Amino acid sequence: MMFHGFKVVLLLFLAITLGHARSDGEEFEPVKDICERCVCVVRNSPGFSLLDCSTKNLRHMLAEWPEPFGTNQTGQEIVLSLSGNSINTLQQLPPTEADLVFSCRHCNLTELASGAFLDTPNVIRLDLSWNRLTADVLRPDVFRGKYDERVYESLTLDELDLSYNSIEFLEATLFEHLTHLRRLSLARNPLGEITEDTAAALGSIAKLEHLDLSYTGLSELPGELFQKIDNLRELLLQGNDFAAVPSAVALLKPSLVALYIGENPIQMLDDESFFDLDHLAHLNISGMNLLHEVAAGTFSGLHSLEVLVASNNPALTEFDMSDLGGLTRLRELDISRCGLQHLYLNEPIPDGHDDPSDIAHFDVFPKLRSVKLEGNPWHCDCELFEALESIKHILNDEFQAPHSASEARCETPYDLAALPLTDLAGKSLCSSPPKKVPKIPIYEAPAFLRPRSLLISIMSVGVVLLIGFIIGFAIVCIKRKLKQSDFGFTSPVRYTSVRNSTTSTIVPPA
Repeated sequence: MMFHGFKVVLLLFLAITLGHARSDGEEFEPVKDICERCVCVVRNSPGFSLLDCSTKNLRHMLAEWPEPFGTNQTGQEIVLSLSGNSINTLQQLPPTEADLVFSCRHCNLTELASGAFLDTPNVIRLDLSWNRLTADVLRPDVFRGKYDERVYESLTLDELDLSYNSIEFLEATLFEHLTHLRRLSLARNPLGEITEDTAAALGSIAKLEHLDLSYTGLSELPGELFQKIDNLRELLLQGNDFAAVPSAVALLKPSLVALYIGENPIQMLDDESFFDLDHLAHLNISGMNLLHEVAAGTFSGLHSLEVLVASNNPALTEFDMSDLGGLTRLRELDISRCGLQHLYLNEPIPDGHDDPSDIAHFDVFPKLRSVKLEGNPWHCDCELFEALESIKHILNDEFQAPHSASEARCETPYDLAALPLTDLAGKSLCSSPPKKVPKIPIYEAPAFLRPRSLLISIMSVGVVLLIGFIIGFAIVCIKRKLKQSDFGFTSPVRYTSVRNSTTSTIVPPA
């Protein structure tokens, strides 16, 4: 009996000194003093509990939940962060029935335990980004839930972030236990291409609403990728190698609301690029260095478009506002920091408004509230003025601040260089019929060779020379005056002999 008691004490001692260990001998972090090392907040004001153990030099998963979190956590929400620790292997999480938000970023993860979330069936958000996970580590059994009769239950996982890892492909059945998944990020992984298994894996997520495939080295999307996805609302494809908008995107017509296709080597957009995506509300086509043409009709079918971002496209020199005329829901337009010189609006002016400035009296864009035009080498002519008049009320709101380097200004013609677009006068620009700007590029001298700059330079040099002449003339006059005065030291020097000098006479002794 005494021996048995000694054995129990010894086992308790080993458990305390070595931390919690499962039956397979795995080591876990003890939680006795964990709230002294980490931030523990139980039921804070927003209504969730927080256990923040980020950057605390942990090496393993917590053995259990700290005592302040209690044992009955049903209906609660817990936010657990182990980010910034060198954990390497993600072990099984401690049991809880609470809704769990778990973050394990920057943890050097290379392994994921089978059934890692077996005892956390209500995990709703999982962030495993910025690790070293590969395709071999991502197995279906990692995300399996509890075993119920003959099948594993699905996790309630709503959002999964696997960005910034080393994933090259996905196993076809990877998400079979994640039937509730709505948001998935694979950004910054070296996918290179969508393999058949990868397409099968992504296509199996029936409730997927947000998919981030940005910066993954993709050059095409297979059509079968979206055949079984009926609810995808946001698709991020920026930073890839697409030479055109993938045709597979058209399969998302019934549901797609936001598309990010910027930073791709696309040279031209036309009426087939976004054909019939009539539910699309947000479109980003920014950062495309090769984009030189947005053809007529490119946006004409986007009847639900509210936000259009087309900034940082240096090869784009023209933009036709007429193509946006039918987009009555458009709220924001960003065409800043491009190579734009010309802005057109070929909308017919209603009867009784012969003056081009009267174009402001009818509202081409009734809901437009934000326009960004700065950072472009605008050529200010009558056509630009007419286009600006249609959005004059917006420009007046946005450019009330003092002039700054980011404000939209004219670059040509020379006499209007550096003039803010809001200061353009319609009478001087539109007094004669507008001339079409030739398509052939015209050489324009740099700023320092323009007439105004040359005139200012010549006048500056003339003023400097005149001041120098006046100063030189004054110095000559002063010198001549001094020569004629007693202060000029011009009288000859008289020399006397020392012998004849009175100072050299020897006085005889008395």
